[in-house]
Amino acid sequence: MNPNFIAQPPEPVKWGSIPKYLGQIFRSLGYTLWQIVVPFKPRPEEIDSFPDLDPNIKVTESQVEQCQWIFDQAGERRVHLEQKAQSTFGLMVFLVPLLASVFVFIIGRGTTSSTIVATLILVCLSAFLLLLGFISAVRAVGVKENQTLYLQSVLNEEGQFRLYSEAFRARGLLYCASMNTAMNDHIAQFVKGAHMLTAAAVLVLLVAAIPTSIVFLNATPSPVQTKIVGSVNVSSQELSAVRDDVVSLKNDVQRLLNDRVSADEIKLLEDKGARLDAKVSQLQKGVPVSSHKN
Repeated sequence: MNPNFIAQPPEPVKWGSIPKYLGQIFRSLGYTLWQIVVPFKPRPEEIDSFPDLDPNIKVTESQVEQCQWIFDQAGERRVHLEQKAQSTFGLMVFLVPLLASVFVFIIGRGTTSSTIVATLILVCLSAFLLLLGFISAVRAVGVKENQTLYLQSVLNEEGQFRLYSEAFRARGLLYCASMNTAMNDHIAQFVKGAHMLTAAAVLVLLVAAIPTSIVFLNATPSPVQTKIVGSVNVSSQELSAVRDDVVSLKNDVQRLLNDRVSADEIKLLEDKGARLDAKVSQLQKGVPVSSHKN
């Protein structure tokens, strides 16, 4: 087979033509954004009437089938475009809770870091792009006029059946196919806008997530404050030693009150008080203490 009859994949753009193609991409993006918010008429403009059929030309059944195929292709394209718009809705259902969770998480951190502020701006921008994409998808799947052969193809103005004509049917099919193709091109712009804006929202969200993740990983965890309500029983060897010293000191004080202690015992009592005070100070500092029995 002649290789010239086999189509080849598109070739890459030459380096010198890249600015031109980038300009076309940005103009297309601007037109897509403009089309999302602009109202349009419910149907395409009427096309010119087909010229009168040459009486010397006979329309065959094969030509009618070809016209029917052209009409069916326009209908299949409409279904395909609506399915693509509905698949975009599925992606949005996943992205909306994700954006809300990220926004609530960042606000809950309660920080005024410049990185966090920039992240909030990017998250809001992502949500705005996703909103525009949602509007575009809604307009794509909205009820649109669809031309098809109806009563006028069978009945005349007086309500009588027309004499079947293959040429009349073929012309009607071509007219409907032309109008439906124009409407499909219009819907395709909304589907394209929904895809582009959804992809842009995902990219902006990724850009916002990377620096914020680094900031949160490097941030020191905030101290946790715990408030205890009710009584708490604390038991340790240090507290048991202090309790024993307090009981011994209480007995010595009682003997002192009964005038049954000597001067040496008073000195020993002072030493016990000093040791008890030292133990309490060590407990407050978290230093283990040793017990002394006398």
